[in-house]
Amino acid sequence: MNSFLWIENLGRDFRFGFRQIVRSPGFATIAIFTLALGIGANAAIFSLVNAIILRPLPYPSPQQLIGLGQWRNQTGEGYVQTGVSAPNMVDIARQTKIFQKVGYYRWSGFNITESNRPESVTGIKTSIDLLPMFGIQPLLGRLFTPDEMEPGHDQVVVIGHRLWLERYGADPMILGKTIDLDQRRYTIAGVMPANFRFTWDQEMDVFVPLALTPDERSEAARATSRDLQAQARLQPGVSVKQAQSAMDTLAANLEAQYPQANKGWGIKVEPLHAAYHRQMTTPLLIMSGAVLFVLLIACANVANLLLTRATGRRREIAVRVAIGANRSRLVVQMLTESVLLSVAGGALGLALAYVCDRLLTFEMTRYRRFSVPNASVISIDWRVLIYAAVVTLGTGIIFGLAPALTASRTNLNESLKAGGASSSADTGRRRLRNGLVISEIALALVLLCGAGLLVRTFMRLMQVDLGIDPTNVVTMGIDLPQYKYATPVQQTLFFRQLLQRVGSAPGVKSAGIEQPGSTVFFQPEGHAPVAPGQEPTARLNIVSTGDFSAMGIGMAAGRELLESDSAGSAPVAMISETVARRYWPHANPLGNHLTILVHVYSGQSAGTTQSLRIVGVVKDRRGSDLWEPRPDIYVPFEQHPISWAVLNVRTAVPPMTVVPSIREAVLALDKEQPLNDIMLLSEVVAQTYGTLRFPMMLVWIFAALALVLSAIGIFGVMSYAVSRRTQELAIRMALGADRRTVLRLVLREGLGVTLIGVSIGLAAALGLSRVMAGYVYGIKSTDPLTYAAAALLLTLVALAACFIPARRAMRVEPTRALRVE
Repeated sequence: MNSFLWIENLGRDFRFGFRQIVRSPGFATIAIFTLALGIGANAAIFSLVNAIILRPLPYPSPQQLIGLGQWRNQTGEGYVQTGVSAPNMVDIARQTKIFQKVGYYRWSGFNITESNRPESVTGIKTSIDLLPMFGIQPLLGRLFTPDEMEPGHDQVVVIGHRLWLERYGADPMILGKTIDLDQRRYTIAGVMPANFRFTWDQEMDVFVPLALTPDERSEAARATSRDLQAQARLQPGVSVKQAQSAMDTLAANLEAQYPQANKGWGIKVEPLHAAYHRQMTTPLLIMSGAVLFVLLIACANVANLLLTRATGRRREIAVRVAIGANRSRLVVQMLTESVLLSVAGGALGLALAYVCDRLLTFEMTRYRRFSVPNASVISIDWRVLIYAAVVTLGTGIIFGLAPALTASRTNLNESLKAGGASSSADTGRRRLRNGLVISEIALALVLLCGAGLLVRTFMRLMQVDLGIDPTNVVTMGIDLPQYKYATPVQQTLFFRQLLQRVGSAPGVKSAGIEQPGSTVFFQPEGHAPVAPGQEPTARLNIVSTGDFSAMGIGMAAGRELLESDSAGSAPVAMISETVARRYWPHANPLGNHLTILVHVYSGQSAGTTQSLRIVGVVKDRRGSDLWEPRPDIYVPFEQHPISWAVLNVRTAVPPMTVVPSIREAVLALDKEQPLNDIMLLSEVVAQTYGTLRFPMMLVWIFAALALVLSAIGIFGVMSYAVSRRTQELAIRMALGADRRTVLRLVLREGLGVTLIGVSIGLAAALGLSRVMAGYVYGIKSTDPLTYAAAALLLTLVALAACFIPARRAMRVEPTRALRVE
């Protein structure tokens, strides 16, 4: 029977602890809510970490899935990674000892041109092994067969679940029916399941076979078609390291056999999951550290509450000791109370985490701001529950242990005296309480400094000149199908006529087209040629004459592109100020020449080796990367024909009101041509800032929680200190001390604790400044103004928390206080 006595005692302890908590509803409410904030914030952020990093990709044996790409270290430009050329892909696929399957694909847009309902849809052209490699089983029908991978036999399609629902009303008899994509008739062979996301949490509308042409398979294509995205499944027992070693050997062989195409290019192997969450790892670690600080501050607060409560239970504890309770028994009994509080706080914290998860899911998937896998399935699963349980129990032990040990160390004789107290015990408790508050202040200051750096960074970025004016501008995409606009003349004529029609529409001030952001190697005049592939890079933007006016891009020197800059005239270009400063720092770039050599990420030739004469310099513009202005080159679309572009329209009226007339202009030229991605330019800019605002707001929320919890902790400690010094303060006032002296006395004590915490917090924040170095702009991660402002704010809040107990001390009536004592 004695072997199971501890179980009976534990049950008694829990029942007694529950009664003690019920008897002190005010104390229990504050403690539980404080813990709920800390545990809930940790559970919410962990659910985000779990969804993005810990949860495996939703495919069979996801640890075997890898991504493949060609890469090189680009001198002056850093790391460059591209797709893989088709001939190189054939060589990779032959490595059957390393890979079970190798799949590859191209992103592709399609126009549905049937039933007078033109619609742009997203899709991919895929090899036969790609979808089976992910273990995909269609909801209806089948995937592709080997013979459908040959040109002329590839007009079959598997449609996405969304398209099946929205366009075809979930027709169960859809198989065998046809769909017109770019005016080619495809037979529907299958329908994808509802939960399938093809990488990066994206749902594709159509999948068609990737039938490589003889030209794409030719040796010449090794250097001019580096545009296939590749993924593979490793053989059982083959590690990523072994696969990388094999690809290093293959890359060396390819470089030796085909030096012109493969010199300097390696083949990169990366676990598919790691490739997806690579950019999110550090921000998630920062947020996880922030919520951990909040939890520690919450623990320190509740520990202080328990210490204060234990002081009022000295006689009870002394009686327990007197009738035979040993110290370990007392510690266990008091720990059960703290664990009960923690469990209640954990339950409420999970409810808060659930609400936060819904908000996080909305923010992560809104406008597809964050391209990360599993962003749409942030939820509380078994991992989050286990994490919350461990945090809850650990928290209960952490914040309960120190008060339990302190309270159980009692002087029996002193504690049993009426109103007696052990001065040594009180001194130990006071030091522990002050130490907890100091740790709260230090942790809160670290969070405040980090949040301050992020806010100042965001404010600096908000003040950055984007180089454009988004006011009253609407943008939309136009993708001309190759079957109808196969020649440069046809493409140029369509866009020329479209600009004329849109430019004359009511309410339109200016209109232009732009194909943005294809990174290219180029050779600036006056600079010595360098090794192939080591030339400088810039973004090549193909634009029309009115695009600078439509986007609000200012001129710095020279002239704009003109309608006379056509196919028959001398080739010209405009450059951004960054290009001008970088390559002609001490000379006028106007009249100089540059040559576009090759597109970096596709490996395709620029199509011309003609020198482009620089006729103008425009103001720098910034894209999604707001940190640095990008080097831009602008060339006229009439000299560089394009089949897709973004139409930018500046209006004198509300921009969305001109969309119907723009759509009419497009349909008047081609009744099967849809518009896609219609958005206000101001919304595009807001999305860019929103990507930065999201992590900043989370850290600021955590910092605000830390600040509030720290203020509560200081208030609690000072209130207790005043209550314990009532007799001393009454005697001081009876002997002649005025109320201001008492106020200064109490504030001095609170300020001393605060300054110690601030000093420790500043040292810790400076030590962690390296973590923030990559996330600040326009300031240093050790910015003295930010650190001083955070320290001042925390000090003022601490003084405000001290002021209420100090005022209560001022109002002590000496005669009444001494009579009570």
